[in-house]
Amino acid sequence: MHPCSFRKVCLLLSILIGASCNSPKMKAYEDISENAQYKLLSFDDQSQAINVGDLIEFKSLYLTNKKDTIYPDSTFLNEIYNDTLTFQNNLQLDVFRLFKNLQENDSCLVQFNTHSDFMNRLHKKYVNTKETDTINLYIKVKNIYKGQSKTAYLLEQNAIARYITFSQKKWQATESGIFFHITKPGDGNALALNETVKIAYKGYFLNGQVFDNYTLYNPYFEYKIGIQSQLIRGLEIALKHLNKGSEGEFIIPSNLAFGSQGSSTGIVSAYKPLLYKIQVLKN
Repeated sequence: MHPCSFRKVCLLLSILIGASCNSPKMKAYEDISENAQYKLLSFDDQSQAINVGDLIEFKSLYLTNKKDTIYPDSTFLNEIYNDTLTFQNNLQLDVFRLFKNLQENDSCLVQFNTHSDFMNRLHKKYVNTKETDTINLYIKVKNIYKGQSKTAYLLEQNAIARYITFSQKKWQATESGIFFHITKPGDGNALALNETVKIAYKGYFLNGQVFDNYTLYNPYFEYKIGIQSQLIRGLEIALKHLNKGSEGEFIIPSNLAFGSQGSSTGIVSAYKPLLYKIQVLKN
């Protein structure tokens, strides 16, 4: 990220934070849960509230502790990528508790401590925390779409297009809608039907946040080619483009991942495109 761009964002946040501290209209921090609290920076009394099933389009920036240090990747991606989330009535998760209190055009600062479920899902390379650490998050709600699946699909396609454009990598398109590029060629023929392989993979949202790191728990996942329901459909298709010893990155649209409902855990929301980095082990 260009240093000038970083300074501009830092200055913007400094102004926002300063303004919120000096304005009598702005609220102090309020609890979302025992592990998170938020403070409104700006709001619009005339805007629409968020209801179950709404698609929320928003921008976000992460800051660490009290140093107002912005994660460079977050700053860069914030300039090109609006994140989306389908609001669910799952108030066990801090992210849904937060959006329940926001409306369209609102912006806020959020503080999460190390016990927050949000913290557990943050990208490991961003978070090297101690018990006393907090992560600060700046969120701006851009738009709320009321149950418009067509809009959700268009936003997803735009997100994929922007990611491909700014990644500056040579992506290949498939008929299924998956985009991929091979980062390390392997040896031998393509993987064959009923062949058992060992794979290591990590799943990301397009904003860089890791949501699935299988290798944290096991060194590899053993998979028999052609056996359905062990992996999401997008990963099954992705393996057709790999052979033993190869590695690749795959952008998987939501219809080949968790679809219009999202994952059962709530971690992956509806209409969410995903990025997987996959390695097929030789032995």
